[in-house]
Formats: sequence, C-alpha cells, structure tokens
Amino acid sequence: MKKFLSILAVFGIAIFVFGLVTKKTNANRPVFNGGSQDELETAKQISLDILRGRAAQRAIGNVDEFQVQKVEIDDLKMAHTRVRQTVGGVPVWEGEAIVHLNQDGTLSTVTDELKEMVAVNTEPNLSAKEAVALALDGYRGRAKLTEEPTADLWVYRAPDRDRLVFRVVTPRVDGSRGTSVPVTFIDAQTGESVMNYDNLQTGSGSSLYSGTVTINTSSVGATYYMEDLTRKQGTFNMNSTGNESTGTGGTQSRYTDTDDVWNTTIQRAGVDAHYGAAKTYDYYLNVHGRNGIDGSGGPGTTTAAANSAISLVASRVHFGTSGRYNNAFWYNNMMSYGDGDGTNFTPLTTIDVCGHEMTHGVTERTANLTYSNESGALNEATSDILGSMVELYADGGTVSADTWKIGEDCYTPGTAGDALRSMSNPNSVGDPDHYSLRYTGTADNGGVHTNSSIVNHAFYLMAAGGTNRVSGVTVTGIGTSAMEKIWYKALTTYFTSGTNFSAARTATLNAASVLYGASSAQYNTVATGWCAVGVGTCPGTPTPTPTATPTVTPTPTPTPGGNLLANGGFESVITPWVMSGTGAFYTANGSAPHGGTGYAYFGVNNSVSGQTYQQVAIPTTATGTLTFWLNVTSSETTTTTQYDKLFVEVRNTSGTLLATLATYSNLNKVAAATTYSQKSFNLAAYKGQTVRIQFRTTMDSSITTTFRVDDAVLQ
Repeated sequence: MKKFLSILAVFGIAIFVFGLVTKKTNANRPVFNGGSQDELETAKQISLDILRGRAAQRAIGNVDEFQVQKVEIDDLKMAHTRVRQTVGGVPVWEGEAIVHLNQDGTLSTVTDELKEMVAVNTEPNLSAKEAVALALDGYRGRAKLTEEPTADLWVYRAPDRDRLVFRVVTPRVDGSRGTSVPVTFIDAQTGESVMNYDNLQTGSGSSLYSGTVTINTSSVGATYYMEDLTRKQGTFNMNSTGNESTGTGGTQSRYTDTDDVWNTTIQRAGVDAHYGAAKTYDYYLNVHGRNGIDGSGGPGTTTAAANSAISLVASRVHFGTSGRYNNAFWYNNMMSYGDGDGTNFTPLTTIDVCGHEMTHGVTERTANLTYSNESGALNEATSDILGSMVELYADGGTVSADTWKIGEDCYTPGTAGDALRSMSNPNSVGDPDHYSLRYTGTADNGGVHTNSSIVNHAFYLMAAGGTNRVSGVTVTGIGTSAMEKIWYKALTTYFTSGTNFSAARTATLNAASVLYGASSAQYNTVATGWCAVGVGTCPGTPTPTPTATPTVTPTPTPTPGGNLLANGGFESVITPWVMSGTGAFYTANGSAPHGGTGYAYFGVNNSVSGQTYQQVAIPTTATGTLTFWLNVTSSETTTTTQYDKLFVEVRNTSGTLLATLATYSNLNKVAAATTYSQKSFNLAAYKGQTVRIQFRTTMDSSITTTFRVDDAVLQ
C-alpha cells in the first residue's frame, strides 16, 4: 500500500521575519558567549521551539522530522541554526530555514523558505538505477562520463505539482567543450524529466600575470614541490593531456623543481594558480576570519608529498587539451583551470579567477545556492564580488577601474581594456544592469552568468557609489570594506539554497543591521543599492519606474485629514506600495477596477505566493479605521475547503506579523470580476505607531483564484 505524506510547497521565494520568542530571558543577560557545546545545544532547542510555534500557524509539517544541518555562534555572539525540511526522511528541495538568535537567546529573525503542506507519494515506483538510465538517455555524453552517476531522493515542487524525484548527477569532466555536470530531476513515479541544470560552477579572471611573486613550497631531499603546507594547498599539472575518447581532463602530476625557482613555461601557470590560491586563503582568513574554503582548513583531496598527514586543497592547471579549453571551474572540491585558446582566453589562472572559483567552494559549504535561475545568478555574482575583493586584497587595497572588471587580463588578449563582465557598467559588455532587463530564457541554467551582472552592479553601487543607468537612482557608496563584510555575512548566515534576488536584498539588509545597525548609513545604502537595480524600494521614497530616460516618480502625498495611505486607489503606479513575489500583480489600466483604472491583484497562477504592503504612520488623532474593496473570482468548485488564500495583515516595520485582520479564500468567490464588497477593520490599537498594511496570497498547486483589491483607505 502506498504511503502518502505531507510535504511543504514554496509559494515564491521570500524571506519572512518573525517576532516570536519562545523562552523568557533576563534582560541583557547573555546566553551565548564562546560557542560551547552546551550553548550550541541551547541554540538548537530554542530554534526548534520557535519553528514548532510557526508550525502551529503555518502548515510546514512536523518540525521534529527536520534535519539540523548546522548550529554556530558568530563573533557577534549571535546563534544561527540552519535546518533542512524533510518528510519521512526525504529532504524537500530548497526547503530550509535559519533561525537567528540574539546573544540573550531572544529571536532576531527567521530566514524562512519552508514550504506549505500538500500531499505527495513518498514511495518511488522506480529504482535509483532506473532513474540514472532515464537521465542518461537524454544525455549525449553517455559514453564519455568521467565518474559514476549518482541518484538520491528529494521532494521537488515542479511547475504543475509536487513530485517525488531522483536527483541524478552525470558528470563529464574531461576538458572537452562538453565538460559539464548535468543534474536531472527524474519523477520517481512516472520517469518524467521535470528539471535539469548544469552544476559545473565556472568562472573567469586575470593573466600570467602577477610578475615575480613569493610562494610557499615544500621539499623532500633535493626535490621541491608546489605545496603550501601552512595553508594546506597544492598545485598540480594536468599536462594539457585531456582526452575526450578516454573521458579524462588530463594526467595529473606533481609540480617539482630542483632549485625552488619556478620559471619554466609549464610552471608559470602553476605559479599563478598557487599564488592566487594563497591570496584567496589569506583574504578569507584575515578579512573574514574563515579558515579555508570549508572553514576548517579544507577540503583536502590530495596527500602532500612532503607530509602524508596533510591533505591538500588542489588547484589543477593545464586542464583539458592544449589550446582548447576556455574555462575554469570548481567541482569535486578542486579548482581546475584551462589554458584558453589564445584568442578568446589565455590561461585562466589569475587572482580574480582563483578567488572566483574558491568562492564557489565557500558558497557550496555555506548557503549552497542552487546553480540555476536567480539563485544561480546570485551564486555567480557572489563569486564575482568576493573574487574581485580577493584581487583588491592582493593589490594592497587600492581600488582601480580593473577592480570592477571580471576577466580583464585573460579575456580576448588581442583587445586591450575589455573584460568578460563589468560590475561598474554591465551594459558596456551587453549585460543587464537592472532587474527589468533580466534574461528570462532557459539557456545558461536560466542566465546564471548574464543576470549575475544585476547583482554585481548593485554591489558596485553600494561600495563605490554612482547612478544606475536605467532607474536614475543615485547611491552613496560606503566603501569596499563595509560591503564585503556585509556580503560575506549575508552569504554565510542569511542565504539559503533557494535565495532569489528579493530574498538576497532582505538577507543583506539583515547582515547590515546586525553589523552596523538598522538605522545606519550602511543599511540605507544597501537598501538604496538594491532599489537602484530594480529590486525593492528605496528608503523613504517610492521605487522609480525604469525607463530609457530615467525619471523618478514622486511619492504621492495623502490629503491632510483624509486617507493616510498614499495611492490607496492604485492609480497610474503601484508606488509607494511595495510588491514582491510571483503571486502579486498590478495593473494601471485594468478591465475590472472598483474605481479609477488601476488596482492590485493576487493569485492568478498555481503554486505561487506574493505580497503588497505600504508602511504608514498612524497618528494618535486618527480614527484607526481601514477599509478597502475586494473582489474574488475562482475556478474552484468546492464549497467547504480554502485552497487559495488572501491574508490581510498588520506587520511592524521589520516585517514581523502583528495581526491577521482577515483571511479570504476561494470560498468568497463571486460571479463577476467587477463585483466588489467593502471590508472594514479597526486599527485603533496601532495609533501612534508606524506599521505595514499588507495583502499576502498563497495559492495551491491546482485550479486558480484571483483576488482584486482597490480603493484602500486608512483614516
């Protein structure tokens, strides 16, 4: 008999901040000090209690089944517990949460990507071997795989419904143009292929390239090895012997020398990679206090020749066939660097390439951002951003125009001054510099390299300052030192595997808040930087509508003594309402308004969520009455079950839920899209406060509902 269990289904990727405290603590009394085992256990238990409290409010499943992946106490004495959602032992793809606790044990925030409950069959009809065979049937490189395929079970939210899937990985890492690590999700009941992406995390960088440098080596007798025993790093020669027919990227050998002067042609690329790895290690240690890629001096893959007790993090140069492999990548805990073809690239063994590739490793060991669509673009951007900061560190901290270029030295060696990507001016190399211009196709894993430029440009504006070409928003930079710390904190503490651009904005704001304060210049700059590239709103101002000739729409001013909500009729623009998620929409000239022409609407599609809110100060002299007009149309036929929902909420300025005023659903549907009813609520309890009035929707996996909201008034 098949067993059906409940799983969580995400309705858009969003970050929610909860104000729940499960344990009374003495004011200012520290609970976390040095990160002892007892403190870690305390943090774990408090965090699970908080999630159990959430489970009473949201259908997120049995918290006792969740896997605790990591508990850590940072240098701010805050505790962070990262959990993976599971049902019956099957992990839920991108179903994660991180509970962040203050030093006194009270709740700071929750990074919540847990998924709402739906039914799914958790017993596969296929075996793992059968799933691998199905994945290989669609992979042209079947005969050229360089490793045994792997398959493991996950619960995955597909566009049509939730599915039990095998995640099948079929690596081909041989230095050919077909080098890739395809990941295919095979439905464990039907055998369908429901999703795929390439998990070969690639990058590009500078040249041969740094002049005469000092590197750490080891020796056995009279033989020197390119091994840094202090940093536990080693550089190895793949000898440009990649062979497609045998499925190898080359024959690995140790770099050796007799006088410890590494100056031959074959050695020079190795020197660059070895030097770049050392500078990357030093950057993470000295700037962020991180000991290597995994935080523990690893991950080592190769035993040192000079000391068999030391396992080295490996860099492999001259990967693939000479003159054919135009790439570098992180895979299987190693960096691999091609020689380039001499026209598009010279050897990709430079400081920012090394920083980029090793940062992929850091990301893998922390947030583990899925390498597709927006989370994949955020993965790539993080490697570009922190790789550029590694280059800046190696240059002694002096910012130049090249700091903001990616691949400027090894890319198209015959063309001076160009770059593969530009953080300061993405448009100059044909990449998007605003969210409205993002690539929405399926190539390049959904544009992971193309759309990374939007995030890169946001970081540049936050650090260096400037004006976005599309929005016209000007950002006052706070410098690279503050921004690199904010970004690293967000990556290691607030990002999860499914973090998208909107959630990254929230994560970096959380990081800025704990590092510098929620009212700091750093916090406001981060908010403005994201706003400039079209993600979220600017502090205290509406989000400008992107145009070819940038103009900024002024904030609508409420009539004195009238509506406290600006633009309560949703006319002409959505601002200053803040809209996010894939289930929230706006039309300025709709077919079914209550008044005027514009209105906000929600739902529409299956398996989405979204929200629209406005932050408003309610004076003590106000009546505290909220009214709005609502229309609900639905294709649902049930008369008993709420499948699709619209929540009317009051939240504080941090996003913490204060009250749910009402919940509407498909059960409230009417016959016509133009038939509205007025709703009224008493908000007198919030007079004298600044709050958010929010409309939020969740949609189930089949049959749609549309909620229309218009003419909102708060007096």
